[in-house]
Amino acid sequence: MRRSRLSSCLIVLAAAGVWSQQAPAPVDLDAQSPLVRDPHSTQADLAVPACPAKFNDGLGRNGVETAADESVRPPRVIHTAPAEFSDQARQALKKKHIREFDGTVLINLIVNKNGNPQNLCLRKSLGYGLDANGASAIQQYRFAPATRDGEPTPFRITIEVDYRLY
Repeated sequence: MRRSRLSSCLIVLAAAGVWSQQAPAPVDLDAQSPLVRDPHSTQADLAVPACPAKFNDGLGRNGVETAADESVRPPRVIHTAPAEFSDQARQALKKKHIREFDGTVLINLIVNKNGNPQNLCLRKSLGYGLDANGASAIQQYRFAPATRDGEPTPFRITIEVDYRLY
């Protein structure tokens, strides 16, 4: 029992997918297609809004920076929270007799001037409550904000939440 609990804790810690010293990898937001939700999405998953096919919030419109602007230093993760594997996903895997699972939820957000995540939206869905668990974990993240000429500025990023169960 103790060994399986330790393994579960390690899996949950690995599920966050972001290390404290790594900046989230930039994703080309304009090249992505609209979200297709997983057919097994729960009510909690559906509560996470889907991202639009294309964001129209460049610097000239409302001050939100993106990875395309090289003069801006991107935000840096300073605190993460683990994304838990949902009971619905465990039950579904048990019914299908699947012993291993590997999947990724993509969540887009704006890191505001204070380093807090806001305006979360879903880019890639896994369903089974994993989308909602990923979003709630990311809401607990804290960042060193992006800067332009030394001044904090909002910045749009996409974070991958990896779920692995072995």
